Amino acid sequence: MQSEQASAGCSSSFFTVDNLPIHERYGVWKDSINCLFGVEADKTVRDENFTSSIESHLFGSLMLMDVKSRQQSFERAYSQIAGNGMDHYGVGLYTNGTVHCETGKGGTEIKRNGLIVYDLTQPFIAQTSDLQTLTLVMPRPLVEELLHQPNDHCIRFLDPGDPMVRMLRDQLISLHKNVRTLTHQQSSTVEKIFALMFANCINTATGLTRETSHQRNGIMNMVRMRRYFRDNLGSPDLNPRQAAHDLGVSRSKLYNYFAPYGGVYNYIRDMRLRQAISLLNDPLRARSSIYDIALECGFSSDASFIRAFREKYDTTPGEVRNGAVVSERQTTNTNDLVDKRYESWLYGLT
Repeated sequence: MQSEQASAGCSSSFFTVDNLPIHERYGVWKDSINCLFGVEADKTVRDENFTSSIESHLFGSLMLMDVKSRQQSFERAYSQIAGNGMDHYGVGLYTNGTVHCETGKGGTEIKRNGLIVYDLTQPFIAQTSDLQTLTLVMPRPLVEELLHQPNDHCIRFLDPGDPMVRMLRDQLISLHKNVRTLTHQQSSTVEKIFALMFANCINTATGLTRETSHQRNGIMNMVRMRRYFRDNLGSPDLNPRQAAHDLGVSRSKLYNYFAPYGGVYNYIRDMRLRQAISLLNDPLRARSSIYDIALECGFSSDASFIRAFREKYDTTPGEVRNGAVVSERQTTNTNDLVDKRYESWLYGLT
């Protein structure tokens, strides 16, 4: 069942499969969490009292997720990176259980009271025990400029021996206790506080990275191009020819970089639609017309915006504003029993 908006500054939702028949639970969980990760679990885990839940809180441009589930593997694959375009960072605290990753930085397993950093622009595979995690999701633009090496922290384990890590951990716990009562103004302040604390922890973290120079250069070039498109989304004149000129690359090289995303035009469209979702979910923009949002996101008309939105998400901007869930998958007959609004919120974080 869907929960009500808790306050002027925070919207909350609660996803759980625990009210579904046992044989449906894992499939619904896997389908839903696929917006972030591909998951796999042993047959005994899937079939014997599988449980999962996500309590989510959206405030400002941040999202706090309290996740509970059984032991399984989590993978962020290239197909997901290219398919949904999410480029968020996440910092997580395991309040129960543990996580292991052979390619982790600063270790291969989270330490007690330590934190783990995710970068959704990069692939990884990790394994967990039965778990409960508290994860803060931050859109890349909020923190990227504060980081010395913004592309070197995919599955970074932060040491609880660092006092800033301990302080960030304590603040995550405090945020979870108080998030429902935040006002809009307080949410804006919290954004800045967590961005600065997160950046400080990352910038002083130790542990060698495993990317080769070639891989790192490729990641940095891609981030630079994505940043360019992000900064110019509102321009109706944005196109591959102008982008290649401004970025100092050939159009063929630009096309090659964005081929996994379905091409440059497809990538631009998807980023504009994600920005639109963020505006449609923003209570402060409730009085903005669909036409105004379309123009702000770089569409030439509300008709072209609505058509692109429906083609991508099989729903309309007006329906999303009224609470419809954004998903790139077909709905199932369990949707009326499961609150999946957190998926829409993740797609709309900018």
